[in-house]
Amino acid sequence: MNNSEKMLLALEQQDLQQANQCFQRALAEDEEEVLLDLAAYLEGIGFLPQAKEVYLRLLETYPDLAINLAQIAHEDGDIEGAFAYLEEISPASPTYVEALVVKADLYQSEGLPDVAREKLLEASQLSDDPIILFGLAELAMELEYYKEAIAYYAQLDNRAMYEGTGVSTYQRIGLCYASLGKFEAAIEFLEKAVELEYDDQTVFELAALLFEREDYQKAAIYFKQLDTINPDFEGYEYVYARTLHAEHRVSEALAMLEKGLAKNRFDVALMLLASQYAYELHDEERAEAYLLQAKAEAEDVNEVLLRLTNLYLQQERYEEVIALDRNELDNVLARWNIAKAYQALEKDSQAQASYEDLLADLADNPEFLADYIDLLRQTGQQESAKRYAKAYLQLVPDDVAMQEFFNQE
Repeated sequence: MNNSEKMLLALEQQDLQQANQCFQRALAEDEEEVLLDLAAYLEGIGFLPQAKEVYLRLLETYPDLAINLAQIAHEDGDIEGAFAYLEEISPASPTYVEALVVKADLYQSEGLPDVAREKLLEASQLSDDPIILFGLAELAMELEYYKEAIAYYAQLDNRAMYEGTGVSTYQRIGLCYASLGKFEAAIEFLEKAVELEYDDQTVFELAALLFEREDYQKAAIYFKQLDTINPDFEGYEYVYARTLHAEHRVSEALAMLEKGLAKNRFDVALMLLASQYAYELHDEERAEAYLLQAKAEAEDVNEVLLRLTNLYLQQERYEEVIALDRNELDNVLARWNIAKAYQALEKDSQAQASYEDLLADLADNPEFLADYIDLLRQTGQQESAKRYAKAYLQLVPDDVAMQEFFNQE
């Protein structure tokens, strides 16, 4: 048993001290071929400092080990060192193409996909290795060169790529077509991808695309498949619920949202949609509860407050509408609701002040003007009411009742 084998045995027995002693003897006594095998194994199990030491020892004899050293440097965060090793590999080297691929990976990891693409294009002139073509396809997709990406993916064998990388070229082509707005082609390729190899992400993308195309029945089938096979998939409940709602299955839609909230109780979008569906099911108490929950979690409460004011106003809970008034409330529709609440409570001065604050934003909204005109008429401000009635009639000239008011002496 040579020293390298003794080291591996010591590692199996978790005797690190003995393993290190055997490693030092291996460096001094074992044959180079044996050390190469040892270094490759150590690199594979994450013993990178030891693998690096062996590679450096053998680099003069085996200059192509610079690739291994570059990859270890990358793992250590030494990007500059990684590139320095790769620059040592000349175009005449049999591993030059591999060095170009590694350089492309490094540039991409550094956020330079255009430079990475240049390296892969150079490599593609020297080799017909499918993995290079796959890399070019992935980079083209990242750079939003969708037609180019489709052309690359189409040259690859889907099965071989899926087995080697876990990526379906059909799925990628489908997403590229979707990004180009060619939805029928996108659906065709995504369905083909799912038919050949089930994949949660692909099923979700297909179902979501079918929803956007308003093919709700088919979308629901794929969402149901995803929900059955992997109910832990992240984030599908929102679109699935909207699909069920579009199919007029409101109770099921609400149940799906609640399922999503059980997994993520801080998801404000789920809460708002759950409140809407609860309201449609005439469960106003539940609708309010979801809105109050959303109010406690939302970073921007304007949409939540608008919905709360709508609900309270409809229920004639005017004091509670007014209680939502606050300085940071930017939603003009919510502030309009607050003005209506003041008006309903006959707090005319507060109502008028609220309406006047909104005039700059809602002067072209005929419904707003009608509400404000009503307030002005109720408070005896006939001339002001007629002035705004004139503006209203420019927007709604066929309103007979308003015209009659405007014509009054």
